[in-house]
This record gives sequence, structure tokens and C-alpha cells, in this order.
Amino acid sequence: MQLIAILLITVSILTLLSGTAVFFGSTKSDRSRSAWFFISTLFAFVWMISISIFLVADSSWSGIMTAVVELTYISAIFIDIALLGYISWKQKYGKPLTLAFLIFGILLTGFFVHNPTLLYSGINFSSAGNSLITNVGPFYFTYVAFFCCLVPTILITLLKQILKRNSIRGHGGNLVLLIGFMISGTMSLIFNLILPFWTWDYVWLGPLAISTTIIAFYYTILRYRALNLSSRWLKILSYIVIVASFAVIYIVIFYIIFAAMFKGSSPSLEVIILNFIMILIVLALLPATNELNMFIRSLISNKQVDMLYIIKKLSRVPPKGIDIKELAAFLAEHMHFEYIGILTDGQVYGSDSRKIPEDSIMLVEKLGNPEHGIWQEFDEKNEDWKDLDFSAVAALRNASGKTFGQVLVGKPLGKISFSRRDLVQVETIINLAAVIIDSKMHKKA
Repeated sequence: MQLIAILLITVSILTLLSGTAVFFGSTKSDRSRSAWFFISTLFAFVWMISISIFLVADSSWSGIMTAVVELTYISAIFIDIALLGYISWKQKYGKPLTLAFLIFGILLTGFFVHNPTLLYSGINFSSAGNSLITNVGPFYFTYVAFFCCLVPTILITLLKQILKRNSIRGHGGNLVLLIGFMISGTMSLIFNLILPFWTWDYVWLGPLAISTTIIAFYYTILRYRALNLSSRWLKILSYIVIVASFAVIYIVIFYIIFAAMFKGSSPSLEVIILNFIMILIVLALLPATNELNMFIRSLISNKQVDMLYIIKKLSRVPPKGIDIKELAAFLAEHMHFEYIGILTDGQVYGSDSRKIPEDSIMLVEKLGNPEHGIWQEFDEKNEDWKDLDFSAVAALRNASGKTFGQVLVGKPLGKISFSRRDLVQVETIINLAAVIIDSKMHKKA
């Protein structure tokens, strides 16, 4: 039960973080609707924490168990009501429908808090698993009937919105919520309301299914850009939710494989915690790993230019702090040329230590403006050009189209000539480099 309790607590925290991100990441016009989603995740958090305590408690905890059981039954009511509010609040029928269920839910809560024996008469503590002595009567059937009305109402509301086929954002999220809620609602009905007549070993499956549905729905919100995650902390929060969710999935798979390999035996708590920490570390290092992978791929793939990596790196360069010589070395290394020289203001910033004579610099500066694109034409048969050993010369242009320098391109590495696609990519990269260099020159001025 310790593993289940840890799993429930972890998922409950992720669920609450999802609701927090939805609430603070929504627009002002959608804030009231997203508040319902936050409330739903808040009660899901309370529900899962309460069940976690119930599963691991012993007789020494009897002083708080009445409150824990009450929170379990009450929070389950308001999870679904809040979800209905989130789904239907902007519809004509949404507000009165949500408020009607809310009033009925508050009445159920009031009766139950006043007299908890309406639902149960005692708690059995056992090393094999705790359980409640359920009182089956009119109030219990009313409690079950409440969910039997509320869950189909949520599903019908979702189905109506899906059939309207509004935007792909809403359609994708509603479809995930519909399928997920059909599964989790059915599981909650079976494992939390029907099966407890015989066993309480599976009461944790209902809240786990509901919270998994909420987290999956949150992923679709991110997937279809339905949230305005402009602030940095919201992006960090979303990253934590996604990474930790994958870590939880890994732990569940690890537990199942371990139990299957070792004939039903369970890994110790220490092993589970160590695995969880290790997978969190691995997932947290994924951005750095991807960056390293892109760097290596760009470095060793000398048959093509990894334009995505180069543009990504150049877009992060602050123009004021750019070293033009380092920029030339970076371009030569990742565009796979033996040499790149950047000529501006009569000075060449090269990717290696070769010296370009003054008369050769003047020769390059005298090249006419290219008629098309950025490539400047020169006479390859001219002895002066043969000595320079350049494959091409490209013009550096500012935003107004004025040439303020040149890029001297050496021989390509790994292949005899670049394809048309490669030339287009190189041209794009040089134009981006021109913007960076021009910005630096203007800041100097």
C-alpha cells in the first residue's frame, strides 16, 4: 500500500499543478471558466490525499480518520461538479445546470457532515487493508444516484460540444476529456461505490483514473496552444508536470515488470524511490541531451547542413556580445566549409589564422552587387582569385538591402559541390548572420 500511497500523492500534486497552470495561464475572458477547472483539480488533490491516508493509516490514526473519510466522500462530489462547470459554463444552459448540481451537492455534503453514519458506521483497521463499514440506505442510494446523473450529464455536454466541431483546439481537448471521463467515471463508479461492498483494496483506482484524465486533458491544452503560457514560471510548471508524469508512468511499468519477473514479489520502497529519482534526473537532462545530440549531428554530418541547429544557435546570440571571428569559426564548422571569412570595414574575421592580403581584400570589396540572391560573381580564372582559393563570395546585406560586407566561403568538406537545397540553406544562414553583424555594428556606432 505504500507504493500506491506514493503514487496517489505524486499524481495528486501533478493534478493540482495542472489546474494552477490552467487558471493562471488563461486569458481574462476565460478566467471564470478556468477557475472551475482549478477547483476540480483542487478537490481531486484532496480526494487522492484522503484515500492515501486511509490506505496507510492504522488504529493510532483514529483521531483524524473521521475527517479523512468525510473529505473523501465530499471531495468526490465537487470534482465532477467543477468539471461540469468548466465544460459548460459558457453555454446558455451551463450556468443553471452547474448551479443546480452544485446546490444538490452542497445539500448532500451538509447532511453527511451533520450525520456521517448516513454513509458508514465504522472503520476497520487491518494489516491486509483498511475498510469502512458501509451503511446501505436511502442516503447511500441518493449519493450513488447523484453521480449516476452527473457523470452522464458531463459526457452528453462534452459530446454536444464535439459534434459542433468548433476549433481544433477545443475539439482535441474535449475528445480526450470525453474518452478519459467515460473510462474514469466508470472506474470510479465500480471501484469506489459498488466494489467496496466486498473489498476496499481497489478504491485508489477511481481517483487515479480521474486525475490521469485531467493530466491528459492538460497535455491537450498545451498541445493545441489553448493556454497563454507567457510567464516563465508557468512554462517551468508545465515542464515539471510533463516530466513528472512520464516518471510516474515509468515507475508503474517498472513495478509491473518487477512483479512479473520475480513472481509477484514487490520491490522495496527504497528501490522504488531510487528509481523515481533517477528517472526524474534523466528526464530533467533531456533538453541538454537533445542539445548535445543536435550539436554532434551537425558536427559529423558533413554531407548536409543542419540548418535547424545553426539557426537555433544563431537566434540565441546577443548581437552586442557577438565575436565576429567566433561566428565565422562556428559557421565554418557547422556548414562544413574548410574556411569562412567575414569581411567588413576592411577587415577579415576568419575561421582560421590565414592572412588575406590587403590587395585581395580590395579585390573582394570591388565586386559588384549580386543581381539575384546574395552570391557575388568573380572570375575564377583570374590568378589573384586562384591564390585565394574561395568557392564563393556572398554579400552581407542590412535590412534596407545595402551591402556592408562579404562572406568568403572556402572549399566544402565531404562532397564536391553543394546541391540547390544546400545553397538555399547556406543563403538563409548567411542572411541571419548578416542581421547579427549589422546589429553589432549599429550598437558600436
